[in-house]
Amino acid sequence: MITAAQLRAARGLMDWTRSDLAKAANVSPETIKNIEHGTFRPQETTAEAIVKAFALHGVEFTSDEGVKRCHDTVAKYEGIEGFKRFMDDVYTVAERTSAAGDDAKPFCMSNLDDSFFVKYLGDFFTVHHIRRMNALRHSFKMRILIKEKPHSFSPEETEQGSYREYRLQPDHAMGNVPFYVYGDKLAILVFEEQKEPRIVVIASALVAKAYREQFDILWEAATPRGRSL
Repeated sequence: MITAAQLRAARGLMDWTRSDLAKAANVSPETIKNIEHGTFRPQETTAEAIVKAFALHGVEFTSDEGVKRCHDTVAKYEGIEGFKRFMDDVYTVAERTSAAGDDAKPFCMSNLDDSFFVKYLGDFFTVHHIRRMNALRHSFKMRILIKEKPHSFSPEETEQGSYREYRLQPDHAMGNVPFYVYGDKLAILVFEEQKEPRIVVIASALVAKAYREQFDILWEAATPRGRSL
């Protein structure tokens, strides 16, 4: 259970007001105030929401009633099974992001083609992963930049209320290396002919923020799907 001192310290690390934390955790500012003043102990669901809100921004609570920033880490996923573990990680972060509500930042994908996911993952992607992600569609969004030609769209993109939004860019405006920003993580995906997929994930709020800002610039200049470039 988090303590009043931990909560104040965690807010200090993030430079958050009580209102900032309340929005991130989807609780009331009065609840945050009462916890910090020791008026009452939070319910388990409230404590979990607060812990997840900080975790999404690289701050964790320690067993000795302290708080700390999570160190940047690098994870590598190789082969088909590694690809599946990566997609499971994407879903796990999507669940946490969805819990943050309207203030959650959308996931950002650049220079990726769904056909690669179908090629390497088959039913795991089209049935298992897409079905789980669609369950979050009302509180989760994903933005995807793709080349003008060629491109493909997943079958679920025709469904009303899809969580995914595409925009198109000319080939010359796209980078050569696909990347994926989800939560406070940046994934670099390498797909090569005759080789299994390789994915490098950097867990760093600063790196993810930098790539998200770069993506936002490209997104604003891109053409919504359905319009000509």
